[in-house]
Amino acid sequence: METHTKLTQDISFSLLMANYNNSNYIEEAINSVISQTYSNWELIIVDDCSTDNSLQIIAPYSKRDNIKLIKNKRNLGYSGALKTAIAYASNYIIGIIDPDDKIHFQALEKIAEAYEMYPNCGVIYSTMWICDSELKNCIVCKWIKNIEPGDSMIFKSKVSHFKTFRLDVYKKTSGFNSTYIDIAADVDIILKLEEVTSFKYIDIPLYYYRMHARGISKNINNKLKTRIQGYIAINNAYIRRLNFNIPNITLKDLYLEYFIITFHNFIFKSIFLKIIKFIYPLIEKMFKIVTTSSKKPLNIVYYFLTNLIKQ
Repeated sequence: METHTKLTQDISFSLLMANYNNSNYIEEAINSVISQTYSNWELIIVDDCSTDNSLQIIAPYSKRDNIKLIKNKRNLGYSGALKTAIAYASNYIIGIIDPDDKIHFQALEKIAEAYEMYPNCGVIYSTMWICDSELKNCIVCKWIKNIEPGDSMIFKSKVSHFKTFRLDVYKKTSGFNSTYIDIAADVDIILKLEEVTSFKYIDIPLYYYRMHARGISKNINNKLKTRIQGYIAINNAYIRRLNFNIPNITLKDLYLEYFIITFHNFIFKSIFLKIIKFIYPLIEKMFKIVTTSSKKPLNIVYYFLTNLIKQ
């Protein structure tokens, strides 16, 4: 990676890190921030009541002027910890770094260049490397892409790490949802930001994403929960976007996804796919009386899924 412009260091970053029991990895994550070629940043680490030795590892770093450590008094979950962290942010650009990953040493420099070049963009994101548990054998992620006009994250995920956004734009949204959306916090906030600002994609990997069994969204036990929470985020976005000129999912597709999630653990996948092709027309007839402006059926779905998460 080469730098083609001389930066003024006017773009300031507040980097958020929500930690829970990542003592094996968090030091590498912190050091990746410290080693940045761009120096105008602060790192805000929220420890979400870790039971390992994370705090002992973080403590020496927190003595630096540009690293803040906040200790939650109770476990708030990933989204709740990010919500706490951003409340302490004072800089222009927000970036999210998970404590089991790391960023490229030129990540902030490249993002700062982009904000100087596209000052009206509220969100600038890059692609990432997907790595093994040792951050080795890395390959570039293929599904992170540019969001073309008329496209949206509501249809298909195209935004992940390294994602950054302006703090003033974030404040135009309702912020991180710490009530029902935890693991899918990234999907929820990106959908909200889509509704208030423009995006810019940098086709350079600036983030190292670690695949390991204990990762929040990577844990096999969390896959169904992640899908449910992602659905709730999309459901909420659908309601917000009604009667606005913003790309939106159809009500039919919302109910189809709800049906798939509901029977996820009850029907073997290959059999289920054959069955659904037969009963899909029946689902359409069942909800033919529902208009696109009706919110009551969606509220029923929302109630069911949020209670399913609590179980």
